[in-house]
Amino acid sequence: MSPISQKIKSLADKGTGRKQGFALVEILIAVAVLSMVLLSVISGVSSCIYVISGMKSYTQAVLIARTKMNEYILHDLRGTDISREEIKEQQGFSYTRLTRRLEHPWFQGPVPINITDIIVNWKDKGKEREYKISYIYQTQ
Repeated sequence: MSPISQKIKSLADKGTGRKQGFALVEILIAVAVLSMVLLSVISGVSSCIYVISGMKSYTQAVLIARTKMNEYILHDLRGTDISREEIKEQQGFSYTRLTRRLEHPWFQGPVPINITDIIVNWKDKGKEREYKISYIYQTQ
């Protein structure tokens, strides 16, 4: 090493007035900042898992409702009302089918229109949930 570079190095060491490395306070601050960042990341991940698990049940309910409505349509819109029938393929899910005449104060007299509702029920995290679809059709 040349004498000039040695002189520059000694001046740089004297200019800082401290030894090489990190102080304990700097390390504690870095750990505190890192822990706050990790806490927010973990909180976000757990929220996403909660939402995804709820959406899985909701998606199953949508598929069940569409399937049951399509079965009803394929059977020429015939069948009795069903109340809380368990679904064998999907445990924890049940469905209700209700058919009623359209009644509205604007129309005078009977209207040849029916509404069929399919309501799928299930429990998600201890709460009762439901999904409902309706089909409106003209009767002969």
